Amino acid sequence: MVVLAAQKVAVGVYEYPPFYLSDKQEHRGVTTDIVALLNQTQQEFEFEVFNTTSRRRYQDFEAGLFDLMLFENKEWGWQDYDVIATEPFFHGGEVWIAYAIPGRDQHFFDTIESKRLLGVLGYHYGFAALNSDPDYLQNNFSIHLLENQEKIIDLISQQRADMGIVALSFLNHYLHNHPDMQGKLLISDKFDQTYAHGALVRKSAPVSAQWLNEHFASLEKQGKLEQLWQQHHLRSTRQKQ
Repeated sequence: MVVLAAQKVAVGVYEYPPFYLSDKQEHRGVTTDIVALLNQTQQEFEFEVFNTTSRRRYQDFEAGLFDLMLFENKEWGWQDYDVIATEPFFHGGEVWIAYAIPGRDQHFFDTIESKRLLGVLGYHYGFAALNSDPDYLQNNFSIHLLENQEKIIDLISQQRADMGIVALSFLNHYLHNHPDMQGKLLISDKFDQTYAHGALVRKSAPVSAQWLNEHFASLEKQGKLEQLWQQHHLRSTRQKQ
């Protein structure tokens, strides 16, 4: 009997905690766990991680360096690329945070004008109509763009900015690991944007969007996806979805 080798599928990843984190040759996060889960539950494909960056991911995709990206949204700059979006398997969104001081309440988040803002370079935000161009952001908003979301929380806790924007999934994960910060942050009740996370797959990729839809539906039915959300504490504070 001839055993066919599994077809390799490169999965593009970039620093996007808690979905993907790279630290001293260690690669971890929800995405790497899902890649491992996909490899454990079938033998037709072998999924491998390919490292890119939030800004370089489009160029690397065009160069054919990866065919699949998880926890991605087609509205995040992918409209003109040859990709198909799967059905969503995780719902999320981004919230504003500020330092909690006496008398400061939800009205603080009513406007962003004249406030010193913090965001992450390469990320797409609702308040900016999903335009991630740093020149556009800095010319139209009083925003400082950082390398990651943890630095946003650090600077907010030091009161070096007025408001920062972070993914609720990241904030949940962070507050689980830093419970002392629970009372120091004021978190907006309203989202800057909400999104349905799925996968984006190249139309000519070895694996199809339909195959991924069916496999993720099976993993969800088995409760394996919810186990991952809980394992990474994505919903461990008040859930807004």
